[in-house]
Amino acid sequence: MKKLIVWILAAMMLLSLAACGTQAPASTTAATEPSTTAATEPSTTAAPTETTQAQPAGVSFTFTVVGADGAETSWELTSDAKSVGEALLAQGLIEGEDSQYGLYVTTVNGITADWDKDQTYWAFYIDGEYAMTGVDATEITAGAVYSMVLTGPESGESTDSEVTVLGEGATVFQFSVTDMEGTEARYEIHTDKQFVGEALLELGLIEGEDSQYGLYVTTVNGITADWDKDQTYWAFYINGEYAMTGVDATEITEGDSYSFVLTKG
Repeated sequence: MKKLIVWILAAMMLLSLAACGTQAPASTTAATEPSTTAATEPSTTAAPTETTQAQPAGVSFTFTVVGADGAETSWELTSDAKSVGEALLAQGLIEGEDSQYGLYVTTVNGITADWDKDQTYWAFYIDGEYAMTGVDATEITAGAVYSMVLTGPESGESTDSEVTVLGEGATVFQFSVTDMEGTEARYEIHTDKQFVGEALLELGLIEGEDSQYGLYVTTVNGITADWDKDQTYWAFYINGEYAMTGVDATEITEGDSYSFVLTKG
């Protein structure tokens, strides 16, 4: 009986151990590391291609030089300069001296005019019309024709004459007129006008036509110049220097001398 009890206890112990041995362990789920997403580098935008701004092509115009023998040389020029004078200086086609009236052109295409020596000078034209502005004060117009014509009296020196006093006023200036033969008429003008052109028009010494460049003088002291007929025109001088302003744009300076010379181009 005692053996039987021992055997039963042993059997129960074995069953208990078997039950413990067959219990499934708690499942362990390995911690899953969060997926690492590679950092996406910001997209690199290619630097914008540098755009070279197209340079303006400039304004095209024609420049013509007429020498003493009438020989003509022309250029087709394109420039970004603002004035005709600036463009021609840059091309080396003209040289000159600064004056109170602007650039006084002395040399064109290598040919020098010397008023003191032979009474020659360079006359400036715009589209065949005597310019009322100096070359350095004339803005370039596309397609225009600008000309420099070597000019001077055809014969002899001026013939001195008596001075005729005309007008009334507090301002006094000297005025002279030289015709194609070199004969000079001289005046002492008294006026209260501001501009030379005003004073001479009032006294009937000049006549002319309005143009985009100012008064284009056609007749001086009763003598008419006709460019279309015989290529003559009236050249305007201030104190012996070719004027860089038109007669109607020239303010009177006390004691100055103003002249018109009938000239053949």
